[in-house]
Amino acid sequence: MSKDILIKNVRLVDESGARRGDLYIQHGVIQSIGERLEINDVPAIQGGGRTLLPSFVDLHAHFRDPGYPNKEDIRSGSMAAAKGGYTAVSVMANTDPVCDQPEIAYYVRKKAEEVGLVEVFPVGAITRGLRGEELSDMDGLASHVWAFSDDGMGVQRSDIMLRACQKAASLLRPLFPHCEYLDIPDRGLAEELMVGRDLRLSRYTGCHLHIAHVSTVETIKMLSAARSRGVPVTCEVTPHHLCLDRELEYTVNPPLPDRATREHLVKALKEGQIDAIATDHAPHTPQDKEKGIPGISGIETAFSLVYSRLVKEGRLPLSDLINYMSSKPARMLGLKKGELCVGYDGDVVLIEEDESFTVTKESLCSKGTNSPLLGTVLWGKVWATIHRGEVIYIDGKVTGRDFDDYRQVV
Repeated sequence: MSKDILIKNVRLVDESGARRGDLYIQHGVIQSIGERLEINDVPAIQGGGRTLLPSFVDLHAHFRDPGYPNKEDIRSGSMAAAKGGYTAVSVMANTDPVCDQPEIAYYVRKKAEEVGLVEVFPVGAITRGLRGEELSDMDGLASHVWAFSDDGMGVQRSDIMLRACQKAASLLRPLFPHCEYLDIPDRGLAEELMVGRDLRLSRYTGCHLHIAHVSTVETIKMLSAARSRGVPVTCEVTPHHLCLDRELEYTVNPPLPDRATREHLVKALKEGQIDAIATDHAPHTPQDKEKGIPGISGIETAFSLVYSRLVKEGRLPLSDLINYMSSKPARMLGLKKGELCVGYDGDVVLIEEDESFTVTKESLCSKGTNSPLLGTVLWGKVWATIHRGEVIYIDGKVTGRDFDDYRQVV
């Protein structure tokens, strides 16, 4: 249930730039923006000069539900998202059972609605069981999912991927490939070879590709060349590939880059060759990480990590970061979010730019505490997250529908 709320005395920043003032959300939609707004009988948050941004939109996360409640579920994942400043999250199909039929996608959407914190958008599997042998029920899934992906595996057979591209194009849904040939030991080469194949299939079929977690210089070059030829392709990069490197010796897939490659990814982002920053939030149990299973639980720290390493160091304007974490992902999902404009959803986040915090296991809402950032000091603290006018997180507390006493918060 959406609410009316007035947010006073903030610095408003979105992809268009920065200004100071107030913002009023009515019936869950931004109604007005200006200075010294006075709205009678409406609860107000005193921003105290904090920075107000459009809330973040994550194109790529794993909430592990159904099937792996010891790692994450939709409730804990939604809580983690709210704490991280996200109000819309796209979740991958590698659950148990796999999201390869409409009933599973419906379950995910319904469960997220019952939790009532953030909007969750399932991604359907390309192939049944993620086995790469036959297509999933893509026709049945199309009304429940925004895209199709065998994330975590990659479709190894080119004939299956061709059929998937043809089907996705007919359904007007993008394919969201995890590009990795499993029989190629060099992970970078494995990515680049499959990216090359999938770009050719996209050009042949007209299917829109959204390439997951790009991680090599050659991949960026191929994507740029494909775009120049009119191939319908977008891509994303993770916060950890932009900000961390292999010296950390932390297992993720694709692997963390060397420093030179990481710098190239940052350069590509700044030049607009990358379309979105997506978390690839991958919560795991301590036992799984001990076995070497790749993944970072990162949705709670994504903004602050990139803010600390790129924005605070003067390497990326905050308005550009919002473009990659809010505006562009929202447009890709077809949402009226990601901008501080009248008529857009009242989904915003209040940031304390000059407040630092230390990442600890105890501070995380996710069941997954598998993060190489434990003990790290970050800046750009998320102070409050508001979804359609409803405060879902504020000052260290996930609140949701039960929280109503924020009139005098300073």
